[in-house]
Amino acid sequence: MGEQDRELDVAPEWWRWATENLLRGVPERLVSEQLQAAGVSSVQAKELLSAIVGSPIFLAARPFARAARQHEMLARLKQRMASTALDPTGIPRRSGVSAAELRDVYVAGNMPVILTDVVTRWPAFGRWTPAYLAETFGDVAVDVTTGRLSDPDYDMHAARHTESTLLRDFVARIDGARTETNDFYMVANNRVLERTSLGALLNDVVLPDGYCAAQRLLGSSALWLGPAGTVTPLHYDTSNILFGQVYGRKRYRMIAPFETSLFDGARAMYADRDPEQGSMDPVLVKDVVLEPGDALFIPVGWWHHVRALDVSISLGINSFPFHNNFDWYRPSTVA
Repeated sequence: MGEQDRELDVAPEWWRWATENLLRGVPERLVSEQLQAAGVSSVQAKELLSAIVGSPIFLAARPFARAARQHEMLARLKQRMASTALDPTGIPRRSGVSAAELRDVYVAGNMPVILTDVVTRWPAFGRWTPAYLAETFGDVAVDVTTGRLSDPDYDMHAARHTESTLLRDFVARIDGARTETNDFYMVANNRVLERTSLGALLNDVVLPDGYCAAQRLLGSSALWLGPAGTVTPLHYDTSNILFGQVYGRKRYRMIAPFETSLFDGARAMYADRDPEQGSMDPVLVKDVVLEPGDALFIPVGWWHHVRALDVSISLGINSFPFHNNFDWYRPSTVA
């Protein structure tokens, strides 16, 4: 297009503008009218549009642009429909959800739900406290993340902040925290259930029939333990997760994957926006507090930001008895 650009004497920004609008499906007639309104002669506009639509590059880009428009329309439809809910920022609380309903309604529908009668049936509920863990497993060496406040990307760099300590000493550190802190935390990446005798804790977890594949529970569960004030930044996961809140409370802010503006600036699975720092408008944020005994179903792809409101013990499980690994989005592949 370089030689034609010079021959037509049309500024490069008009070439770009016309190409973008044609790829968006704007009729050539309307594009031509706008060009002429901006001072481009009718002859130049006609030749410019002819050069663009006849370009092999434009012809190759057109089907991709058409697919992008279709997905944009679908995302806008989902956004508008989500906003019509009676409580668009809430998450339904349910009891008595069978494995079939969980799968057909919430997994297949990619919708979060708080299950109020799952964790409360675990022997863990009422038993797991920091004191119990320290007394029963105090001599177990566990990996925890520390020095998180020194690194704005602490969650992405968890391996850099990992150190080993006795569980008894870690609980004492939690007990000694006089104020909320995000500086130290036992997070899922440390995989303490698999690597230590803490795996015995799963004997205190009894899920409804059909909820999970019991033989994979050990390798597909994660224990979280930390003080009030710990924060997991806004991110998504590539699997569905059942998150059981055993002790303390956590505040969840969740955003559906059809809010595609969060892709902009994302690194790995982390968004570059913080629901605690300024407005998230126009993105719709679901904002809920998990109480002790609640289980939150987190659908794959849903962005979520988590803050512990109290000293907290949580268990994440993703050993569902169906395919549950969705490598659905990589920021490096979306320009």
